[in-house]
Amino acid sequence: MALGIIVPQATQILPREIEVNPKKARAWIDALPLTKPIESSRSFAAVIETVNRSKLTADERIQLVEAYRPVVHVLLDELQAIFAYASLPLQERQEEAFVLAQKIAGECAIAYKHALLEKTGKMVLFNAKKTIPPLIYWTLFYLHMQMMKSYRVYHPVPPGVWQEMHVLHRYAEEQGYVGEGNGTDTGLTIHDLYTEALMVALADPYRLMQREIDRALEVLQQNRGLVDLRDSAEGLNPQRLFVVAQDSDAPPRVLVQGNRPPPGNLLRLVDPSKLVEKLQQRLRPAKAAAVAKGRGAHDPADLLARLIRLWGDPPKRQFRRSPTDSAVALCSGIKAICHFTELALNEDPEADAKAIRDGDTIPLIRIPDDDVSRSIGVESWQVLNQSANGLRLHRESGGRVAITVGDVIGVRFVGGRTWNVGIVRWLTLLEGSSLEFGVELVAPAAKSIVIEPTIGGGRPIPALRLYPLMPGAESDTLMTATDTFADLREFELREIESTSLVRATTLIERTSRFDMFQFQES
Repeated sequence: MALGIIVPQATQILPREIEVNPKKARAWIDALPLTKPIESSRSFAAVIETVNRSKLTADERIQLVEAYRPVVHVLLDELQAIFAYASLPLQERQEEAFVLAQKIAGECAIAYKHALLEKTGKMVLFNAKKTIPPLIYWTLFYLHMQMMKSYRVYHPVPPGVWQEMHVLHRYAEEQGYVGEGNGTDTGLTIHDLYTEALMVALADPYRLMQREIDRALEVLQQNRGLVDLRDSAEGLNPQRLFVVAQDSDAPPRVLVQGNRPPPGNLLRLVDPSKLVEKLQQRLRPAKAAAVAKGRGAHDPADLLARLIRLWGDPPKRQFRRSPTDSAVALCSGIKAICHFTELALNEDPEADAKAIRDGDTIPLIRIPDDDVSRSIGVESWQVLNQSANGLRLHRESGGRVAITVGDVIGVRFVGGRTWNVGIVRWLTLLEGSSLEFGVELVAPAAKSIVIEPTIGGGRPIPALRLYPLMPGAESDTLMTATDTFADLREFELREIESTSLVRATTLIERTSRFDMFQFQES
């Protein structure tokens, strides 16, 4: 098969100031100040972009990019340290670091694609099995890098990346190269890189919390060689199969009855059965250790359990989504919800916020506009659709409220007098820095309180006492800063009208932003 990959035309003459000698090129890039990663990355991005559009032979191009590679990987790590794990939207410096990292990884992939096209286009190529696989490997490596950096900031994968990964793997499979690597003894193969990308996509990366993408990659790297690609589902459990169209620009999908097949004609089945069985064996001792430590959700054992469910028995949607065209007020974080909940208590219940439209009076969302509220952050988001327990929200660029997956947020509906409490479950950063995210609503309202551990010298911290979903039921759930919960830990719980002693009993959920747990009176 012909390699259906795209490269820019290399028609210009390489400028004299860019070194073509590998030793001098290495000396140039070594001289870049790594303490200034953005400035150095700008310089390198300009050079590699020029190299990729200049007339060079495949061997000259490979020697140059391999001379650059050690320092490039350091620069990419430094850039990632700036933008990864930040709340969205990214700040100006973080966004520039992300854009530069994507550009550099993309241009490095282009350099290897140029060499691949030249080498594979020859009528006769000696030592093809020694020459071609490393070029495929490094092209996949940098496409894979673009993909993972996108996932770390909940950004869509760049157009064309999936398509080229599919094409390269198909070509390697046809030529018998999938078990080959980068020409060294790392043990990582072309097939490993490709299936790792498939499985990360099937881990629902836009629902993973910060740093969990790295833990998922660690799990896959510790269990390589356990994912198969098949042409037939015969004799296999369809609940553990996924389908990928290798002639499309799309990730794999769950193969379940009722799902539309992905666009494309070259369909392959992704079979992670051996991986799931291996992880299930690993999960048993991990769960036992977690129970012994009294840990709760979102520890390594919890992530492993979620990956097993996603790869072994993909969840089905529980509630139907209904499209809507409305808006909500939104704030982020326990302290913010405490603040706006207290403000809501002092509002005049008879004074509804309304506007006149087409002669009719319509209710509005009450959004506080005092100096303190503006500094804390509150704004209006558009509701795209709604289900029995959640919302899909959208905001154009320029907002003040920063969020990430696993955040606790306050939501106030049109005409509402209370702030619902929700948890961010997935997040996507769109072009132009607009955002979309999904929220699971866990409480119709909350009471602002303060808790203080009675033992251990802890300080008083703001917390939320969540109202139950069922009216009339007693509230026995708290939401606090993360790592507050410990089994049977005693707290002094202070409300406006009373103070009481309570004990933590059951951890419901823990993220990097909060603990949600049940309590009982001491």
